[in-house]
Amino acid sequence: MIEKLFKRNLQNFVPYTVPKLDYEIKLDANESFLKLDDYMMGKILNKIKDVEFNRYPDAGAEKVCRAYSKYVGINRENIMAGNGSDELIQIIIAALVDKNENIMTVEPDFSMYGNYSEVGGGKALIFQLDEEFNLDVDKLIESVNVEKVKVLFLSNPNNPTGKVLKREQIFKILNGCNCAVVVDEAYVEFHEESIVDSIYEYENLIVLRTCSKAMASAAIRLGFLITNSFMLNEIKKAKPPFNVSSVTQAIGETVLKETEYIKKSLENIKNERSFLIDKLSAFKDFKLYPTCANFILIKFKDAEFVYKYLLKNKIVVRNYKQGRLKDFLRITVGSREENEAVINNLSKILK
Repeated sequence: MIEKLFKRNLQNFVPYTVPKLDYEIKLDANESFLKLDDYMMGKILNKIKDVEFNRYPDAGAEKVCRAYSKYVGINRENIMAGNGSDELIQIIIAALVDKNENIMTVEPDFSMYGNYSEVGGGKALIFQLDEEFNLDVDKLIESVNVEKVKVLFLSNPNNPTGKVLKREQIFKILNGCNCAVVVDEAYVEFHEESIVDSIYEYENLIVLRTCSKAMASAAIRLGFLITNSFMLNEIKKAKPPFNVSSVTQAIGETVLKETEYIKKSLENIKNERSFLIDKLSAFKDFKLYPTCANFILIKFKDAEFVYKYLLKNKIVVRNYKQGRLKDFLRITVGSREENEAVINNLSKILK
């Protein structure tokens, strides 16, 4: 009897699961390999002491939004905080997409855009990137308008390919598509060419940002939605009232004020990215794709074999097993020790 209570559109839906694996080196989730140092942890602990745990969080997350406003160079009134970018994606869909209306994503891209749309009762349409993971902008615009898409989601840099759309390409999409365009800039700090300054010019532009990658703060789940004031006021209608915890707000505010620390961390990650790319480029048994993020996508002759071999040696990377990426692995840039471990293990089974 209980089966009748569940939503029919989710009957064949597969929940997103994270497997529990035995590993010592974790390079599968695009996290920063840098832990916050003693200086940062001291500042965070001092800040947390002032949190009133008996009170609900600031519903508007004012202090952390002001800190992010200063960090990103955008007016405070154009910024909304969320419990990670994931929640903000859900809020966008709840605010803009009615039942049976279409959103569109490209493939490959972040899978949760489509998943959250399906959960909300919308329909997720897929536009395929070409064999080299390039986007045909003109055909995308045509498809969006023919299918009467309400929201187009694009990660830039793309996850998992690491490729980027140039600003001119995004401008063309914004001008040509009769829909809201969400540009997810989770990895933008590793590329440094953002579209966020254009929110005042394009009424259909929404930009997502996160503290999980460049700021080494994935544990606190803090993201930001940035758009024009009219769009933001409409989106806020679907936002829960106390969605970002007081602890997250306090930690986020502290980290965001340490811009020199963030800058040095980014330089460290970029240096390790260059090291890893240089060493991987010496191999001939796989295809390495250029990246503007903190991860590298690689095509293997037998990706499953390589994945299992690395896991056997306590290194976990991202494998896909099926679809367009069944022959691919995505490896997060790690520390020098972690990167050398990947290279040394690959050298034992590949040329």
